[in-house]
Amino acid sequence: MTYKPKPIDTSKVQLPNELEDLTELLSENTHEIWAQGRIKDGWTYGEVRNDETLKHPCLVPYDQLPESEKEYDRNTAMEALKTIQHLGYQIIPPTADNSDFSYQDEARKIILRMEDRSLDSRALQEIWQTRVKDLWKQVPDTYRILGKRFLGMAENLLAYDILSEGLETWPRDSQLQQLLGLGLARGGSPLKANQIAQNLIRDGHDDFETLSLLGRTHKDLWQKESNEKAREEQLLLAYEAYETAYNKAGDPYPGINAATLALFRGDLKNAHRIGKHVYQLSLKAAEGSEPNYWTDATLGEVSLILGKLEEARAYYSSAGKLGKGDFANLNSTRQQARLLLQHLGEAPDWLDDCFALPRIVVFSGHRIDQPSLSSSRFPAHLETEVKNRIMERLNQLDPEIGYACAAAGADILFLEAMLERNAEINIVMPFEKEAYIKTSVDVIPGADWKDRFEKVLSQANSIIYANDYPALDNTVLLEFTSMILDGAAKLRSKVYDTNLTALAVWDGQSDDTPGETYAMLQHWKKSNRQVEIVEMPTNTGNDPQVQPNISTVAPEIMRAFPQEIRVMFFADVVGFSKLTEQDVPFFVQEFVGHIADEIERSPYKPLHQNTWGDAFYFVFSSVLEAAHFALSTRDLIRDTNWEQRGLSAALNMRISLHSGPVYRFTDPMIQKINFSGAHVNRAARIEPITPPGQVYASEHFAALIVSSNVSEITCDYVGTLPLAKGYGTFPMYHVRRSHEPE
Repeated sequence: MTYKPKPIDTSKVQLPNELEDLTELLSENTHEIWAQGRIKDGWTYGEVRNDETLKHPCLVPYDQLPESEKEYDRNTAMEALKTIQHLGYQIIPPTADNSDFSYQDEARKIILRMEDRSLDSRALQEIWQTRVKDLWKQVPDTYRILGKRFLGMAENLLAYDILSEGLETWPRDSQLQQLLGLGLARGGSPLKANQIAQNLIRDGHDDFETLSLLGRTHKDLWQKESNEKAREEQLLLAYEAYETAYNKAGDPYPGINAATLALFRGDLKNAHRIGKHVYQLSLKAAEGSEPNYWTDATLGEVSLILGKLEEARAYYSSAGKLGKGDFANLNSTRQQARLLLQHLGEAPDWLDDCFALPRIVVFSGHRIDQPSLSSSRFPAHLETEVKNRIMERLNQLDPEIGYACAAAGADILFLEAMLERNAEINIVMPFEKEAYIKTSVDVIPGADWKDRFEKVLSQANSIIYANDYPALDNTVLLEFTSMILDGAAKLRSKVYDTNLTALAVWDGQSDDTPGETYAMLQHWKKSNRQVEIVEMPTNTGNDPQVQPNISTVAPEIMRAFPQEIRVMFFADVVGFSKLTEQDVPFFVQEFVGHIADEIERSPYKPLHQNTWGDAFYFVFSSVLEAAHFALSTRDLIRDTNWEQRGLSAALNMRISLHSGPVYRFTDPMIQKINFSGAHVNRAARIEPITPPGQVYASEHFAALIVSSNVSEITCDYVGTLPLAKGYGTFPMYHVRRSHEPE
C-alpha cells in the first residue's frame, strides 16, 4: 500500500487579525529588497517594463506604488505566512524585554516537572489548571507530555482538552494529532481517530506511529462493524497498516499487531512468521536491560499466537505487575488478550487476573445525626466504629477510585478512608460549596466536620455540582445528585471496562425518601450493580434529645411549585436569518408544521412545548425519550428536501439536551403547565455552541444515560466548552444512537 503526501492548500488557512500589520510590513520590506537588487543590476525607473532597456515601473518606494501593485505584494506576503503556518510553525511577535527566551526556559522547567513519574493525577491536574497559556504556547512539548501522561492514566477527557488546546497553537503538529487520535480511539471514537490518521498520512506523515494509529482505528472499526463484508475490509485495512508500519520501522508494536490480525484473518503462515520474528526482537531487547512492560506484554501476546498458553500467562502476569497504575495500557493489553483467547476457543477472561485494572467504588451512607432532626440513624458516638467497618470493607475490596458525596457522616468517613489508602476520590455535591457546608456539613456545634470536609475537598480528583444553588425543597435535588453520582462513576468504569461496585453504610431500615441510602440501594439492585453493605453498629448509647425538623418554606408555595427531574430540549434553525419576509409563511407552514407532525407521530411526547421565531423548546420526562426525539428531529431536518417545500436547502438545526431539577407550575400568563429554573437556562446556553446537524448534551445528561442503563444511546465526549453568554465552561457530549458512527 502506498501513501502519498497531500499538496499544500493555503486557501483554507486562516490567519488571525493581528498578522495584518505583519503582512503589510513583509510586503513592504520584500518590495524594497527586490527594488534594491534590481537597481544594483542596472535597472532604472520607467512607466512601462522593458527588459532590453532595463526599465521597470516598480522601482519606486513602496508607499509610492499604485494600490494594485501594493495589493499584489500583500497577497504574496499573505501566501508566504499561510504556508509557514500550514507547515506547523508559529509566528510570535517580539517583545521589548526579549522575554521569549525566559518564557522558553520556564516552559522547559514545567516540562521537566511533568515528566516526574512520582506525580499523580491530582498533581498533574494542578499543573494544568494553573497554567499560563502564553508560557505554554512557547513549545508544543508542554501539551504533548501532559497529554501523554493523562492518556497513560486513562484520563481521556483531560487529555482531549489538553491536546485540543495545544492544536489551537500548533495545528500541524503531528505528535499532538497522533496523541489526540489515540485519545479518541481509547475513548470510543475510532472513526474520528481514523480521520486524523488519514489526514496525517495525506500530509506526508507516514511514520510508523501514524500507521499504527491507522491500524488501531481500523481494528476498532472492524470490531464495531456488523456487516460481514465491511468487517473483512476493515480487518484487511488494519492488517495492511500495521504490516506497512512494521516493514518501515521493524518495531515490535506494529509487528505484534500485524501478527495478531493475520491470525484473525486466518493467515496462520504470516501470523507465525511475523510473530516469531517479533518474539526474537523482544527477547533481544530484554537481554541485559531492566524489565519492561511492553516487552513482556508483547512476549505474552506472541505466546498466545503460537499456542503457548501457560507461557503467555507468565509473561502477562509479569507485565501486569510492571504496568500497575498504567490503566490505559493495561486495558488495551487485556482487550487484545481477550480477542485472541476467544479466537483460539478459550475463555475470553482466562487472563483477566493478570491485569491490575482499577477497582471503582460508588458510595452512599447515612449522614451524622443533627440536633435539629428527629431521626437517629447515625449517632455521633458511633463514628469510630463505622469508620473501622468502612476501612475493613475497603481492605477487602481494594479499590483505587471512589465516588461519593461529602456530607458529614458516612460520606466523609468513606472519603477519608480512601485517602488513607492513597486512593483517588471524586466528589459530587448537590449545590455550591458554602450552602452545602451550612446544610450538610457544619451541622453539629463544636464538631470538626467542616475542617475535615475542606481537607477531603482539597484532595479530590474531581468535583461535580448537580445544581448551582439550593432549592425551596432539596428532596428532588438530592435524588438528582445521587443519580449524577452513580452516572459519573459508571462513566468512569466504562473507560477502564471494569466492574463498578456499590458500597453503602445502611442501618437496615426501609426509607423511600429519594436520594437517601435505601433508595440508592434499590436503584443499584435494579441496575444489576455489585452491592456491598456495611451494617450500622447497634446503637447502645443514649440518643440525643431532638426536635422535629420544621420547614421554613410555606407548604402552599411548595405545592404550587414542585420540583421534578426533567430533560430540556433547545433547538435553533440554522439559516433562518437569511429567509426573506416572503419566506416566513412557508417557514411556519412547512418547517414548523413538519416538526409538529413529527410530534404527533412520535411515541415520545413532550410534557411542554414552545416556539418563537427560529427557536424550539421542549421538556421531556426522561433522558431516553428526549434523546430519541432529538435524534429523530435531527434526521427529519437532514432528510427533508426543503427546496421542494419552497425553502432554502441550507436550512439545518442545532439541538441541545440537558437534565436537572426544575420547577413545574401553571404559568399565570398563558394558563398552561410550564417549567423553569437554573437548569432550563443552562440547556439554552448549550444550543448556540452545538454544530449544525448535531445533538449536544451536558455531562449531567450523559451521566443519567448510563445511570439509567440506556444502552441504545451513546454520549461521546467532545471537550470542556464555554457556554454562550459567559455562562461558564462545562464538559459537553455528542449524542448519537449506539449503532451510528460517531
